[in-house]
Amino acid sequence: MNVESTLKHWLAFSRVKGIGRFPIAEVLESFGAIEAVFAGSKAVLDAYATGFAAPIKAFGDWDWVDREIALVKEAGARVVPFDDPEYPPLLREIPDAPALLYFKGGRIDYEAPSVAIVGTRRPTHYGLKVSETLARELASAGVTIISGMARGCDTYAHRGALSVGGFTVAVLGTGVDVPYPGENAKLYNEIIDKGLVVSEYPMGTPPVGYNFPKRNRIISGVSDGVVVAEAPLRSGALMTARLSLDYNREVLAAPGQMTSGRSAGTNRLIKEGAAIVTSVDDIFEALSITVSPREENDAQKGKLEIAGDELLVWKALKDEALHIDDIAVVTSLSAAKASAVLLQMELKGLVRQETGKRFLKR
Repeated sequence: MNVESTLKHWLAFSRVKGIGRFPIAEVLESFGAIEAVFAGSKAVLDAYATGFAAPIKAFGDWDWVDREIALVKEAGARVVPFDDPEYPPLLREIPDAPALLYFKGGRIDYEAPSVAIVGTRRPTHYGLKVSETLARELASAGVTIISGMARGCDTYAHRGALSVGGFTVAVLGTGVDVPYPGENAKLYNEIIDKGLVVSEYPMGTPPVGYNFPKRNRIISGVSDGVVVAEAPLRSGALMTARLSLDYNREVLAAPGQMTSGRSAGTNRLIKEGAAIVTSVDDIFEALSITVSPREENDAQKGKLEIAGDELLVWKALKDEALHIDDIAVVTSLSAAKASAVLLQMELKGLVRQETGKRFLKR
């Protein structure tokens, strides 16, 4: 059959209820090709559970398949079935790998190491800094950064990778055409432009709660290892870490204050045997990653040239976010001048603005 016909059969196959109970590799080994599943002999079908054969043979919603293909093309996305060369090789190894993925954006270099950075949606400044710093330093060394584009640590992991021109992959719990949360629409577009957005869910799938825990297995499955930046005891990030252990992936965690509930989960992971992360070198060592630092382009080198009023502001900024009025006082600049300098520095990527007109170094 031709490529389009094969794609239609994969999409139909992905819609069969209960199909997730059977490893896709096992199905392909039994039938040889996805089309053969729909035309399989009764003897082969009987090798599976009773409920498996009937839904396959009864599938008839081919109109949905045609509509889905049209939506994929309209969105500039692509469908990547399990047997496609672009399907993540590491993901094929897990027993509950999805039958297919939707991709929107660039192409992953599967020769490069990949590290997932995840964490709580309600982090402290420390958690955000850990996520962004580790992502930036890993991406600078050519490591692909994987995360879930959620609020908090995930967002800052993607931003850290993008800030140095690195490649980052966002695994969504929605369709690849549905940016979520809404405030990350700009980040979503930037990832599509410079990285990749991935989902197993059909086009237009809205943010439904039970989809997000399920997508965590993909974050774990496509990564060489998972770093938990900051997480309380009850956190989706810890679920991702547990899945990573099930898939024989390395789990790492950044230690936090023992009095901070938001670090209780990461501290417990370390207590239970997760590798401790105090610098990016710990990740390289734990995952046996040998990389050569990427050369900075002219734009990146230019960011390091800070002088005049910008240097005054740079020196005034500390680890904690500082209000613009405090910056003006420390630098002896007028409020208007400080605002103008900060805007220029933000455009250059030197500082980041938090809520309430507070600023941080990038």
